[in-house]
Amino acid sequence: MGFGLLLIGYFLANILPVISFFSVAMIPGFAMITVGLYRLAPYHKRFYFSWLFSLPSSLFGLYYTLYSLVSIGIFPRLEALGGTVFNVVEWIYLVYTLTLSLLILWSIASLSSELGLYGIQSAAWRNLTFVAIYHTLFFIVKLPLAVITAHATAFVLPITILRYLCVFLNLWLFFRCLRDILPEGSDIEVSNSSKEKKND
Repeated sequence: MGFGLLLIGYFLANILPVISFFSVAMIPGFAMITVGLYRLAPYHKRFYFSWLFSLPSSLFGLYYTLYSLVSIGIFPRLEALGGTVFNVVEWIYLVYTLTLSLLILWSIASLSSELGLYGIQSAAWRNLTFVAIYHTLFFIVKLPLAVITAHATAFVLPITILRYLCVFLNLWLFFRCLRDILPEGSDIEVSNSSKEKKND
């Protein structure tokens, strides 16, 4: 099912790469996210747009996998992967993941609203807000301003905490969607637990 693939793919792409060697998990992780969105596309048009936008995601997974494997010495050093190229890719990736995350959360909010699952809808909007705040702060910290550079270390811990808060909130949201929204055949059925329409 689409939400199951979205859940597993998101975990692979965002949790395992904390350890450089496991950055390779980003490739199947993004691929599973793309397939999951493709399976969800028939149930709401916004999932279709999310799927289209997710198509190049595995390319970022490939780049960061190569970069990590080179960094830990498994592959020989490649100048083309680092320096200015890395900085440019990092900025593009930051904008890309922000947009993809917002599209997915917007799609979930729209679908759950149509199904009357207002707890999931509000959770999606909450997560969208946290994701936007995290990326905004990250953008600010990356700006080449002297006042920011001088205090860069002070931002590391709060931004890291906020990042993983966003990741775990999204994982929990995808699990709730998997549990409560069950597409079968040409219709969408809602499990009994979701009919209570309560926030977790």
